Amino acid sequence: MKDCVDAQLREQQAGFRKDRTYTDQIATLQIIVEQSIEWN
Repeated sequence: MKDCVDAQLREQQAGFRKDRTYTDQIATLQIIVEQSIEWN
């Protein structure tokens, strides 16, 4: 069942994907915010 569900999830749902954690998603968001502040 996990393989079937994993195949259906979008990349943005990192916390629910095999070998991906929600901390990866948080770190990515933090980098995006920091870069947007630097560019403005």
